[in-house]
Amino acid sequence: MTPQSRDRNLARVRRLTAGIAGVALAACGLFAGLAASATKQASTAAATTTVADKTATTTAKKTKKTAVVAKRVTTTVTVTQSAPVATSGGS
Repeated sequence: MTPQSRDRNLARVRRLTAGIAGVALAACGLFAGLAASATKQASTAAATTTVADKTATTTAKKTKKTAVVAKRVTTTVTVTQSAPVATSGGS
């Protein structure tokens, strides 16, 4: 192997190493950004309102008319943040 070919191969390895390091750094930054945005969404609390319609049907025997009665039920759920719970595998 000549000194020129050795220097070319060494330069090629340097470029390859720098490229791999750059990709790894970018992937690490992307992962950190995703993890940071996931924590922001998990800590937000919102009030949720659920509305359900319940319909009851009654029939009178003599007149054979059907009456439909609708009830509206509203449920409000408020989400609060609690402290994390640690578990241990020990006894």
